[in-house]
Amino acid sequence: MRIVILIWALVLAIAAPALARDVTDHDGRIVTVPDHPQRIVSLHDWTLTVMARELDAPLIASIGRPGTDGRPFIRGARELFGLTFDQIELASLHGKPDLERIRALKPDLIVANSGDYAALTDQLSSIAPTLMFNPENGKPPFDLYRDFAGWIGKAERFDALRQDYERDLAKIRTSLGKNAGRSYAAILVDGRDGSLTILKEYGVLTTVLDDLGFRRLPIVGEVPAGQSRMRIGAELVGEIDADMIVTTYLPENGGTPQSIFDDLDRIAPGYSEFLRASRERHILSLSRYEVYPTSFRGASILLEVLASSNF
Repeated sequence: MRIVILIWALVLAIAAPALARDVTDHDGRIVTVPDHPQRIVSLHDWTLTVMARELDAPLIASIGRPGTDGRPFIRGARELFGLTFDQIELASLHGKPDLERIRALKPDLIVANSGDYAALTDQLSSIAPTLMFNPENGKPPFDLYRDFAGWIGKAERFDALRQDYERDLAKIRTSLGKNAGRSYAAILVDGRDGSLTILKEYGVLTTVLDDLGFRRLPIVGEVPAGQSRMRIGAELVGEIDADMIVTTYLPENGGTPQSIFDDLDRIAPGYSEFLRASRERHILSLSRYEVYPTSFRGASILLEVLASSNF
């Protein structure tokens, strides 16, 4: 009798439909997704793969990028979590979507950045439910992260990580004292075309500084609604005269903490004489792999840098 009951329970389990729910993604699409997905494929490494990894989601594959040795690596997730393609599968190379390879992975959920994959929404949706994420829509990064966590059934994990972050944030805020109310400019400098990019929302780089109470410069308010950044000419370098300037560099492109100074020397000669942050040695340049992805691990790294700086 007991064996019959066990067999019947197994049959019911197999026959029962998987629980599902409707999710509205960042493109406004209503998508029916598994309540607890078990085979997630990420089509963006340093946004979606990083977040999925930190949330302990059942991630089976990610896009990768060719490394200097020719082998693909997972940008951001490699630096923050040591994630490699020895642990998960390669879904495609960045910019070269391989739909057949993705199909062969048998995902039950695909997550993709809308800026890269909007044109392939229908094809991806024919493989598995597909959610489009937009990291550049102007919303605060941790709000976007919370959206993503809810989509994949990891809201509780996100809330626990956020609570730990808030605790660490309070400690650093206390140690900074009145300095936390000073101004900052988050920028990128392009030494090739002579432009500056004003960053309104830029992963944990801007999130942590805002949460600590640092003030944004007025020019940040000129970034168009629904966007996260704005380019200006080098002749407007005076608009970034803040108490602190923060930026990032890309190691794989030969970038170093010195890159911003070399680029500013090239496009805005004499900047060091009239920018407060330069005179007071309050320019921080960090690896983009660590502080552009939205992650609590990256936030912790930035908090440690700020706590140990002379600012």
